[in-house]
Amino acid sequence: MTCCKSSHRAQIALTSLWFGLCLGASLTGTARAESWLLGEGWVMLGATDGLDHSSKDEGLTFGGNGTWSTPGDGLGLSFGAFGSLGRLHETYAAVTWTTAQGERFSVGNPRPAYDLFARPALTDVFLSAALERSDMGLSRATDGTITEQKYLPLGASYTRDGAAMSLHYIDDYDVYILGVAGRMDLSDISVDAALELVDGDRTKANAKLQLNRDIGQGAASAGLFYSGANAAGTEFELAYRHPVGARVTLSEILSVPLSDPDQALVALGAQVGLGEAWSLNAAASYTDTQSAFMAGLRFEF
Repeated sequence: MTCCKSSHRAQIALTSLWFGLCLGASLTGTARAESWLLGEGWVMLGATDGLDHSSKDEGLTFGGNGTWSTPGDGLGLSFGAFGSLGRLHETYAAVTWTTAQGERFSVGNPRPAYDLFARPALTDVFLSAALERSDMGLSRATDGTITEQKYLPLGASYTRDGAAMSLHYIDDYDVYILGVAGRMDLSDISVDAALELVDGDRTKANAKLQLNRDIGQGAASAGLFYSGANAAGTEFELAYRHPVGARVTLSEILSVPLSDPDQALVALGAQVGLGEAWSLNAAASYTDTQSAFMAGLRFEF
């Protein structure tokens, strides 16, 4: 997690280990069915310009979003990370028990249920910009770890195909975070929904709803994010991701704060496939007060 020096070093080390395992396990060529550790997600080395947290508004970044877990039923482990190497990240690690029906019980610091569904599209297209807006559409556990000192969640979760529930406790803040989330697949559309209750000095809530549908050769989403527990407002997001030719995929995102539409964010992203799991990525975002750019090399696993 973040901020106190010893915890900060430990989290940087854990994040470094996670990314190292990511590349090492993925590049061995071992078949997924035979691997002792299965991963899902991506990492990217890139450069950014125009973001507040970057030194002199520019800098190198190494980050991503992914989870590793031991396969099969019974006792296992799960760990992962979301964010950039350095201060702006959250790491996850838990002991798990998986049933023959695919249900998983986790204890430690599992990924919050709220973050498993209806994720803002910006988190996949322009990670550094999304981290500066971690109060919008992400769990209070994630936003608190990124923005507060000694915000160290511990808890448990239950997940199965299409649904999740989690409970976390932050000792230094005496805060409980209960989240439930899930997805419903209809004939031509899927609906993601999530609710999070944060009990501290008083009870606050985060909630979100996202509709997803294939349009033409691309995928579109429309999301509504209420982030009261993160001390943020309500935001509406439209996103469309679609191929252009054989190797290029474009993403267009519009995110509008309902209380201040003049501060709407527009983001454009491009992904150029290099073969296998590698791609070149570029993105740009613009608001009334800030513009930012990113380019990098991405590896998906």
